[in-house]
Amino acid sequence: MPTAAALLDRIGRPGDLSLGTARPEPLGRLPTGLAVLDEALGGGLPRGRIAELAGAPSTGRTGLACAIAAAATRAGETIAWVDPQDALEPEAAAAAGIALARLLWVRPRSVSDAFRAAEILLGAGGFGLVVLDVDAPRAGAGGWPRLARAAERTRSTLLVVALRRAAGTFAALGLELGARRVRWSGGPGRLVLLEGIDARVTVARSRIGRPGQALVVRQACA
Repeated sequence: MPTAAALLDRIGRPGDLSLGTARPEPLGRLPTGLAVLDEALGGGLPRGRIAELAGAPSTGRTGLACAIAAAATRAGETIAWVDPQDALEPEAAAAAGIALARLLWVRPRSVSDAFRAAEILLGAGGFGLVVLDVDAPRAGAGGWPRLARAAERTRSTLLVVALRRAAGTFAALGLELGARRVRWSGGPGRLVLLEGIDARVTVARSRIGRPGQALVVRQACA
């Protein structure tokens, strides 16, 4: 039995069941702040696991990540955002509701450095959420298992935001964003303002619930 447990740990399979125990340890959740998404996920993103948020440009993936990060800081969590493309705008992040005093913004020089930075942050502990924002999520040999183990040890949630999902079996949750609809306020004779965005989210992979669900989330930032 100990040999089997060690093997599962080495290959990075952070499951919900512990070998040799009669009952699985309850898996904590990090609420997203979006009621419809939290309901579909059983309370939010899984703590101590990798979650992926994938979507083409202009589908609202950064906006959804901002909304999740904002909910985390409102709940008193300290978060980190790893941003090798220098795409995060502090003003937009603050406007989305992220408490900048609770945000560590890391800007590595390359994608490989970004993965290393994410591993260091996860291993350090103290972060309720670590966002890894990379268009091309190439972790390199052994990258995903190391990230999965680091997240599991410290109970930090790693949210990978990218064009496509790449973590495979090392991700406990995979969300995919599809077409979006922009909502405008105003009308004839009135100032027309951007009110928000409706994004279609599909639970493409889930080891914590039922995959295949599709829902629409409303967000205020793109």
